[in-house]
Amino acid sequence: MLVRAIQVNKYFGGNLVFDNLDFEIKRGDKIALIGENGSGKSTLFKILAGKQPPDSGTVVIPRGTSIDYLEQEPQANPDDTVLDMVMSADPKIVSLHKQLQELEAHMGDPAVTADPAQFQNILDKYGLIQEQFDRSGGYNYEAKIKSVLKGIGFSEEQLSQPATKLSGGEKKLIGLAQLLVKEPDLLLLDEPDNHLDIKAKDWLEQYIMSHDGAVATISHDRYFLDRFINHIFELEDGKIYEYHCNYSGFREAKQRRLEKEAQLYEMQKRELKELEKTARRLKLWASLNLKFAGRAQSKKRQLNARKAELENTPKPTLNRNTVELEFGQEERSGKIALRLKAVAMTYGTRQLYAPFDLSIHYGERIGLVGPNGSGKTALFKLILGEEIPTTGTVQLGARVKVGYYSQEQETLDLRQTPVDYVRSIQPMIDEKAVALLKGRLLLDYDECFTPIGNLSGGQKSRLQLVGLGLKGINFLLLDEPTNNLDIPSMIVLEDALIDFEGTILVISHDRYFLDQVVDKIVAIENGQIKEYLGNFTDFYERTAGKIDLGTLNMPKRKS
Repeated sequence: MLVRAIQVNKYFGGNLVFDNLDFEIKRGDKIALIGENGSGKSTLFKILAGKQPPDSGTVVIPRGTSIDYLEQEPQANPDDTVLDMVMSADPKIVSLHKQLQELEAHMGDPAVTADPAQFQNILDKYGLIQEQFDRSGGYNYEAKIKSVLKGIGFSEEQLSQPATKLSGGEKKLIGLAQLLVKEPDLLLLDEPDNHLDIKAKDWLEQYIMSHDGAVATISHDRYFLDRFINHIFELEDGKIYEYHCNYSGFREAKQRRLEKEAQLYEMQKRELKELEKTARRLKLWASLNLKFAGRAQSKKRQLNARKAELENTPKPTLNRNTVELEFGQEERSGKIALRLKAVAMTYGTRQLYAPFDLSIHYGERIGLVGPNGSGKTALFKLILGEEIPTTGTVQLGARVKVGYYSQEQETLDLRQTPVDYVRSIQPMIDEKAVALLKGRLLLDYDECFTPIGNLSGGQKSRLQLVGLGLKGINFLLLDEPTNNLDIPSMIVLEDALIDFEGTILVISHDRYFLDQVVDKIVAIENGQIKEYLGNFTDFYERTAGKIDLGTLNMPKRKS
């Protein structure tokens, strides 16, 4: 046993977030912690890592157990390189290495070599520290770090670059690398696959599967969860539910639990009615015959205790409220929705694409994949007319009405309120706009009139998608639409896109999402644009071993 939580409670303000949580994590467990946004997933990780205390209850961690949690971007010293930042992950190895370097400098001092006793004393110290350094894995440390950094997407050239020039996402990856290098008994990974391309996700999945300790992760990537998870911990209504399965098995297992709880609840309701009948009967008997009074009073106390217990049993919710999405088109476009002819794109001396032709027909559902920086978003900008190709032409078809979802959310005016936003798309009175937002986005009344900038990332993403649904578009351009969405919202989005009759071109690193939605893959491979029929898994199985997939690796489909 690595961790045991006993009757853990946590409040935010007056709201109970965790209600007497009990669970255990053992060595070898590979756990996915799932739950709706705001259910307390990150808070639970902070409690397990000792970053926050529970309000009551106990977290038992045996002495010597190491737990690591990536809470925020690591800070870099001004002179640190990328490699230096990760080297600092294990202070013990860094300290031992520094001591060895200092002793080596002393041993090279002529004054020391001239004194046999002093030289032998330094040599003895060097031997002891060298033994500690070797036992701690010091001699393999740099090679291990380089392997981890390359695995999550850093090139050899980037390792020597100043760490201060890293983006926020790259710094988060450095923090992830520091954790992986330390190899604690329990790794707590909060959205570790954010900022990772598909190749890096594949590497991380392999790493986690081979890790001897336990791993608990928060992730919205369902392929990622299917690959290595053997336990699901679900946070719901302040409780934690455990399932011994991966994500694919979770939904069915949860449904069985809810149905069983619903049956038990109905049995308890019937028992409660019988208890009330018995109480009335005893009361009547006591009024007719005093010798039943004591017995009736005793029975009444028993019945009241059982009644209180049953009345405090919450009713299971088989169908929870979810966001609603619908993409309806005002009219269909012409047969050809988009045609790119002899298009090439160059930035300075760097060529993003060699000249290529691409035609997209009405109703096609296409996934655009490729390494980070390969030009996926740039291709969207060409289609939107925000950039001009170096050579070639980009032409939209007849009656095409494009709707664009931006992963950076720049299509939203953060000063507007959600009500202002939907009214700017489709004129309506405030009351109707509020009803729409409450029904489709599950916003409360105050949130409908707060600046969009104050909403969560998930709420902003869902607001963009609802806005697209109101525009009557027939060609959807979606740039990483599942980022910021919880899993229930992803499922709603998938269903809405499956029902959409228009054309879809989507950039996504979400392999599960692509398998559900698209029937063609357009891949950017070393500046070449290539087309493959089928969903993402079909694409992988067709190309594996035949081309350099780069960032396009993924697990094989489970039978």
